[in-house]
Amino acid sequence: LKEAEPLCREALQTSRETLGDQHSGTLLCMNNLGRLLQAQGKLDEAEPLLHEVLRIRRVTLGIRHPNTILSLNELAMLRKDK
Repeated sequence: LKEAEPLCREALQTSRETLGDQHSGTLLCMNNLGRLLQAQGKLDEAEPLLHEVLRIRRVTLGIRHPNTILSLNELAMLRKDK
């Protein structure tokens, strides 16, 4: 997991620079990094990322979109682990 973290961070940064913060690819990278941090037990680092993905998806996709619902569930699972 340690070796994956820098790669996820690089992917997120590159996606932000090329696609923008609200692009679905960027949100996927952000979500993946959040899940990886969660798996490493870095819950305080993971939570803001997953919360930001949820916030953006609520605005861009709406609250009933499957990806928004998935983000809500992933944030709930992280908070369960806290």
